[in-house]
Amino acid sequence: MMLGILTLIGLVLLVFSFLLLKKQVIFLALLADDSLANKQFLQIYSMIFLGLGITAFLLIPFADKEMTLYFLAVMMLASATFSYQFSKKIK
Repeated sequence: MMLGILTLIGLVLLVFSFLLLKKQVIFLALLADDSLANKQFLQIYSMIFLGLGITAFLLIPFADKEMTLYFLAVMMLASATFSYQFSKKIK
């Protein structure tokens, strides 16, 4: 069960990280201006989500319920922070 959860979360985080890094046009169209600060904002969170995605795969051999829940809490905190900051930047 934990193997499936961590694998699915890892894949989703890696895909989202790729979209933030390589397909910034999708997200920049939603922002108020196409400034360097907004591009850096997307790159920083892309690296954070990339790190979390890789961490999900590294946790698979050691996955127990408690460790998975801690990882999910950290991932949700990073996601909530990104969502809040991104919503402040939207037009």
